[in-house]
Amino acid sequence: MTGPLLRLSAWRARRRARLGAKAKRTERPDSGIGAESPIRKASEDRLRRADFAGRIAGVLSELSLREGRVFAIRGGWGFGKSSLKNLITERLDAKSDGADWLDFNPWQWGDSDAIARALFGQIADRLGWEHSKAALARAEALRRYGAILTGAGAPLKEAGGVRHLISTVLTNASVIAIASAIGFDLPTAAKVAAVLALISVGTALLGRVLSYLGRDLGGEPLDKVREALEIRLRELDRPLVVFVDDIDRLEPEQIRMLLRQVKANANLPNIVFVLLFQPSIVEWALDPVADGDGRALLEKVVQASFDLPAVPLSVVHRIFGEELSELAGPYATEANGFSTTRWGNVFVGCIQPLLRNMRDTRRLISSIAVHMPLHAAGAVFEVNIVDFLLLETLRVFEPDLHEALFRERELVLQELHFQGYGRRDADKAAAERLLEIVQEERRVIARDALKELFPPLEWAFGGKNYADDFRTSWLAAKRVCSSHYFPRYFELQTAVGEMSESRFVAFLAATATEGELAVAIADVEADGLLPSLVARFDESVDRLPVENAAVLLPGMFGIAQKFTGLRDVNPFNSPWLSAWRATSWFLRRIPEGIRGDLALDALRQTKALSIAAILIHLNAPADQKESDTLDMWLDLSTVQKMKAEWLRLIRSRAANGDALIAEQDLMSLLYRWRDYAGSLEEPREWMLAAIRTDEGFANIATRMMSRGTSHSWGDRAPTPHNRFNRETINDFIGIDVAKGRCDAIDPAEFPEHEEALRVLHSSLDMWLGLRERAPFEF
Repeated sequence: MTGPLLRLSAWRARRRARLGAKAKRTERPDSGIGAESPIRKASEDRLRRADFAGRIAGVLSELSLREGRVFAIRGGWGFGKSSLKNLITERLDAKSDGADWLDFNPWQWGDSDAIARALFGQIADRLGWEHSKAALARAEALRRYGAILTGAGAPLKEAGGVRHLISTVLTNASVIAIASAIGFDLPTAAKVAAVLALISVGTALLGRVLSYLGRDLGGEPLDKVREALEIRLRELDRPLVVFVDDIDRLEPEQIRMLLRQVKANANLPNIVFVLLFQPSIVEWALDPVADGDGRALLEKVVQASFDLPAVPLSVVHRIFGEELSELAGPYATEANGFSTTRWGNVFVGCIQPLLRNMRDTRRLISSIAVHMPLHAAGAVFEVNIVDFLLLETLRVFEPDLHEALFRERELVLQELHFQGYGRRDADKAAAERLLEIVQEERRVIARDALKELFPPLEWAFGGKNYADDFRTSWLAAKRVCSSHYFPRYFELQTAVGEMSESRFVAFLAATATEGELAVAIADVEADGLLPSLVARFDESVDRLPVENAAVLLPGMFGIAQKFTGLRDVNPFNSPWLSAWRATSWFLRRIPEGIRGDLALDALRQTKALSIAAILIHLNAPADQKESDTLDMWLDLSTVQKMKAEWLRLIRSRAANGDALIAEQDLMSLLYRWRDYAGSLEEPREWMLAAIRTDEGFANIATRMMSRGTSHSWGDRAPTPHNRFNRETINDFIGIDVAKGRCDAIDPAEFPEHEEALRVLHSSLDMWLGLRERAPFEF
């Protein structure tokens, strides 16, 4: 190939390589997830290292006809060594006389022998990439040289030794064939023997070829091979720079092997090695072969070092703030729990001290980017944004502590903490053990983080004691220290049966019109989320839009009425309790001038007798005990109007066949009827009409029976029990009348009500003295 063609071939090869490198650099950089990756080009350089990279590129591009050189780029993990390398290669490609370069990463090649072979193989490939005669000769010369140093011919030579094994197989196959010939039925073996016999003809020849190809190249004169290689390398018109990255990720033996190979080839003309590593790790790996002075040995290998310019912590923190703002800025709103003051305290006191370099920044940004979408829905963030960011910081830098927080829910939330709580000393010791999970130099940071995240536990670290009133504000702010939101931070999803924050926000928006609200309630009910909805009402009553009260209040009446039959499930925390409590507190927030009319209108629209009865009771002076502080938010006139409307509704329902019997809290309503009407006459008259037939009596018996559970000492599971209230039977039916009706009815004739009839019969006999009360009988 002529000189001009050689130059054209070299130019085309370099152009292809540079276009490939440019295309890789112009790929869209990772953002957020995977943000730990190094930068690829100068436009991404936020540490102003591009000029530094340019000066290094100039040094590396100088030809060295006598011998090569070994440089090092030194810096700790996360200080930006790979980013600087990418800036250097960009400058090399941009220079018309810039060096050719190869990026070699030994970490991906496995054991030491594989690393050595890959190093020589990739350098040879790069030297021969022009496909010219001279380039291919350089590549072949380097491969021969590398084969001697790495012993690459051994595997081929060993392959020639399989002749004996093949001969053994053929001998056994021949025996099988003979057995087949003298009468044994072994046709398959005969066929196998025939095939193997054909193969055996070429076995000796194949073994000799493999032995030749795998001859011990180490026997060739190394000086002669090296001299030929040096001649070829001096013909290069620009040096080849071999970047060897991630050395500090290798095993100690691999590090030693790699540096031996580099040292052995450090004086090859126009070959420049640039080693990237953290000095302390490489020096420690060299100590065993350097009489404990790995640094001195490393200095013999490396001719000059480029230490990464220091990155001020202020720059690290500024870049983190900029990237975080881009990622999480849309959620930094008051509705999502963000406040400038609290975020400043958290960032300066708990997050900033853990960000020591750019890798720390990338790791934390990456974790935030991964987990943030799991909490986000539109503009709504399911949890408190500040708590989320602080917990993510612990997840990244103190994962053991983060994991322990979920296990120690009872401790960090202090849900059982009350006046006279007897486990304060034990809790304080447990809190100190949490800090012991963290390295000693970080315990102050961890303590401050726990105080920020879990104010109920702050007292254990010498801080404040918070009253229970604060729990309401923590709940409203979606804090991790509230029992409702705590699981959401760790499970990363809304619990089954719980309404998400985004859906609750959408529900509140739907309270603007009756049609939208009706659709929203129907959808929530269809998904089985009504209990969660009323719990959200109860927890977040201050968020309910008062301006939509004319629409929302009737909706709350209707929803509450759906839970009247569930009031006995848990009297301290039931959907019914949450529903009426939230409704009463929402009424308090409505302006006094329209509050009464809206309450009366809601009763008329929904005919929700049970919730109306609760509200009347809470605002009727006659129903308040003398010791109670009167706190009534409906005026007396409204209460009287609601009572009158209530009586009208129940009388209408009583006159409509079985409509009143269908009420879930029938007996409670009958007593309210008595109270509002002033006597038992009307409800008793209705009852006597309802039990006129045996079927009617059986139906009422079922409605009057209450169901519950009880525990006895040592029981692990509750015992169900059913009972009747003697006063109720006497008030509305009469003990003697009920006894006569029970005696006249065969419970078996009414399978649906059989249990109620039998329990009622047994209770009547006990009340009349016809039998004794059984032990533990209710």
